[in-house]
Amino acid sequence: MFNETYKLPNSVEIPKLGLGTWLLDYEQVAQAVRDAVSIGYRHIDTAQAYMNEVGVGEGIRSSGVAREELFITTKVAAEAKNYDAVTQSIDESLSKMMLDYIDLLIIHSPQPWKEFREENRYFKENKEVWKAMENAYKTGKVKAIGLSNFLQDDVENILASYEIKPMVNQILAHMSNAPFELIEYCQKNDILVEAYSPIAHGAVLDHAEIKVIAEKYGVSVAQLCLRYDIQLGLVVIPKTANPDHMRNNAELDFVISDADMETLKNVEHIQDYGEHSFFPVFGGKLK
Repeated sequence: MFNETYKLPNSVEIPKLGLGTWLLDYEQVAQAVRDAVSIGYRHIDTAQAYMNEVGVGEGIRSSGVAREELFITTKVAAEAKNYDAVTQSIDESLSKMMLDYIDLLIIHSPQPWKEFREENRYFKENKEVWKAMENAYKTGKVKAIGLSNFLQDDVENILASYEIKPMVNQILAHMSNAPFELIEYCQKNDILVEAYSPIAHGAVLDHAEIKVIAEKYGVSVAQLCLRYDIQLGLVVIPKTANPDHMRNNAELDFVISDADMETLKNVEHIQDYGEHSFFPVFGGKLK
C-alpha cells in the first residue's frame, strides 16, 4: 500500500495512504511520526490549527528517512483570511517544522471555524488567501496547493479566477457519509479528493451492516472503510498514534466488489459522532 500514489496535475505524486495527526499533542505526534515512518508511511498530514507542527517536524528529523522521501501536508488556519496573514503563517509553519518546503499546503476551511457553514461565505477573502498560496507555490515554499472543507460553490469561487488551479480538496468522507456529488465535481475538475476521518472517528466500528461485510472479506471495519474510500479514488489519512493500528490500516490488499460498494454507499447515515460531535466538521458548533 505504501508504494501506491496518485499523480497531481503538476506531476507531484501523493501517497494514497497517509497518517493523520489531529488531536495528537507534541510528544505523541513526534513518536507517532517516527513509528509511522518506520512502518512504511511516507505521507504525514498536520495543520496549523493542530498546534503540533513542531512535534511533526521533530518526528520527521528523527525518523531516519530522507526529507525528500516524505510527503508533508499542513493547512493554513481557517481564521487567516488575508494575504499577509497567510504569507506569515506559511513561513511560521516552515519554521516550526524546520523544513525548506511543504509538499502540500491547503486552506483548512472556507470560513473561520466559529462561522463554519454560516451565511458569510468569505468568497472575496478566500481569493486573497489563494493568491498568497499561489505565490508560495511560485517561490518553491510549497510543492502543491489545495483546499479543505470547500463546498462546490466555494471551489467554483477559486476556479473563477486562479493562476494555479487547486490540486486537492480534503473533506470529511467516510462510509455512511460521503458527499458523492462534491467528490464527482472535484474529480471532473481534476481536483484530487482527500478523505479525513475515513473511519468516522470510530463511529462506524459498531455499525452492524458494515461489520457483516467486513467479516465477509476477513478484514477489520477500519480496513474496509479505508479500502472503500480508496476505491472511490480518494486519499485516506486515518489518525492514530498506535503502531498496531498503523500496520492494520496499511493492510489493504483486497478489493471490494462492485455490488458490495453499492451496498456500502447506501448504509444508514451516522447521526451521532459521540464525543467529537461538537466539532464543526461533524455538525457541531465551537463555543
